[in-house]
Amino acid sequence: MDEMQVEQDCWQQTLEAIESASAGKLVDASEVHKWLRGWGKENEPDAPMVAKND
Repeated sequence: MDEMQVEQDCWQQTLEAIESASAGKLVDASEVHKWLRGWGKENEPDAPMVAKND
């Protein structure tokens, strides 16, 4: 993948993240902190997911 494609992909991911946040699809900060504290540990946790509000 060339540098221009990487940059385009980055912008696309950024736009998708902004749309998601604008729609209220967020992960609670405490869940993110818990996940980050687990990095490098033997039982490293999976990344937190957006809660489904059906």
